[in-house]
Amino acid sequence: MQKFMNQLNQLAPIIRNAIMTAILFLIALPGYMVISYVVDTTNSPSLAISLDEKIPFLPWTIAIYDWIYIIIFLPLFTVRDVKLFLAISKGFAFIIFISLTFFLFFPVKIERPEILAPKDFFEWWVYLNYKIDKPTALFPSMHVSNAIFSGLAVLYWSKKIGVPAFILSILISISTLTVKQHFIADVLAGIFLASLSYYLFLVPYIRNAGQMERKEILLHEQLSAFVPIAGILGTVFMWLIYSM
Repeated sequence: MQKFMNQLNQLAPIIRNAIMTAILFLIALPGYMVISYVVDTTNSPSLAISLDEKIPFLPWTIAIYDWIYIIIFLPLFTVRDVKLFLAISKGFAFIIFISLTFFLFFPVKIERPEILAPKDFFEWWVYLNYKIDKPTALFPSMHVSNAIFSGLAVLYWSKKIGVPAFILSILISISTLTVKQHFIADVLAGIFLASLSYYLFLVPYIRNAGQMERKEILLHEQLSAFVPIAGILGTVFMWLIYSM
């Protein structure tokens, strides 16, 4: 393990972080997609409660919902210390493992709004999301758990980065309900899983960090600007596809 740590330390932080992030994606994405398309939810229960039915369907919130694919890269552009990034990686791996286990052995189902002919950009975006992301991998919501965990990852050392990221993670969590991708139960389970992962993997790091200075733990705050820039460019890209 120490040899592995030394090898990672020899790499530039961004390169090292990118490699470890890619490994996590190679674990999570195939597993998620296979389970989503293979698991039969015909006889699965629904976790809907009366409050879920009162939450309106707001297609425009898909623009917030898909920021999950941006915020999960926040640690890549903010973390300098290899031990912290390893702790974050373990936290994400834990979330992935628990979530995929539930998706496989405790599948639930959701009835989503039927969109046959999208009337505008946002409905088209939701329609596209529905076609790609099957309504099977629901409880706990990985959208929520990954967003919340990403928001918490650097909050202890940088309020300037962490507070906006955490607020964004809350908005993403709410959008999972207004896009009708998840139930309240999925969101609550996702928040719990993110909190548990934070307690298991990041709290021990915080305790052991001792007197380490912020500059030893995080990269320059300006690098985190890549995250919102990427989010804006992603929205523009979707608009260009829609307009073609």
